[in-house]
Amino acid sequence: MHRLQWHRAYSGNRGFTMVELLTVIAIIAILAAIIFPVFGAVRESTRRANTMSNMQKISQAIAAYELDNREYPEYLFGPAISKADGTPFGGAPYYSMRDVAAIVNRGAPTGGLPTASIAQRIRRIYSKSLYPVYIRDIETFSSPNNARLTPDVEDAVGVAERFPTYDPSSGAMTRLIPGARVELPFYRYDVFDASPVVTNAQGQLHDTRLAARYSRAWYPITATGAPAAGTEPDGASDDIRLAKYRRQLIWRQPPTEAVVTSTSFHAPNGKMVVLWLSGTAKVVDLKKLSKLADPAGDFKVHELGPID
Repeated sequence: MHRLQWHRAYSGNRGFTMVELLTVIAIIAILAAIIFPVFGAVRESTRRANTMSNMQKISQAIAAYELDNREYPEYLFGPAISKADGTPFGGAPYYSMRDVAAIVNRGAPTGGLPTASIAQRIRRIYSKSLYPVYIRDIETFSSPNNARLTPDVEDAVGVAERFPTYDPSSGAMTRLIPGARVELPFYRYDVFDASPVVTNAQGQLHDTRLAARYSRAWYPITATGAPAAGTEPDGASDDIRLAKYRRQLIWRQPPTEAVVTSTSFHAPNGKMVVLWLSGTAKVVDLKKLSKLADPAGDFKVHELGPID
């Protein structure tokens, strides 16, 4: 009889008490709070590595372009092209990035072939870019943090100011001496020609405004070979201003510490990814760029100079 009572008392299923359940839930929540940020940091690190890999491909293509053409390209991918006239200045609607790629490659865009004159104009403009001779995969021009956009959407375009060194208004690609900034439309999928403006030190990106990230010229070019008085680049001394002026790809042999391009798509995580002419791609903290802050917003990344 004693064994039967013991069996009934201890052999039955015993559930968790409320205190035990709450303790387990609290432990899981603490572990999640520790692990999830680590996963996020690892994922962001992987995406930055992907961006840097694309930059390395661009660096190799730029070197090959310069070797063949004795100058650096006007664009990395190229400007957005209006359906109206085959230039960047005809206004919306714009071809999608994928359709421009098809036209340049003498293929068929989704909306049908343009006129022969428009197609020729587009190909002339893109003859001054890395695409398609030096880089054939348009995904090379983007970043995994730009995942919301695709190259297939028409009018996925934003405007950035930069100094043109070739005139794309007619497609003739006449040489220019940079004297004033011009607003050019760029594809939002293309993160190395232009990417969103960084609006504050916390890395917040502007919803619509783009900043030029690649340009052969960053300042007005003068006949004296020195920056014009009272104009960019700003600096503490004439020597610093002159050094910045000479770190431009428009010159025949720019120094290897010239910045080629950068992208702001990692700025919400406190970083910019930067490519130098030496071929080095590096992650730069926004705090370091604070000294290069532009009063109008964003950072003058092209003024970074030698790699630390």
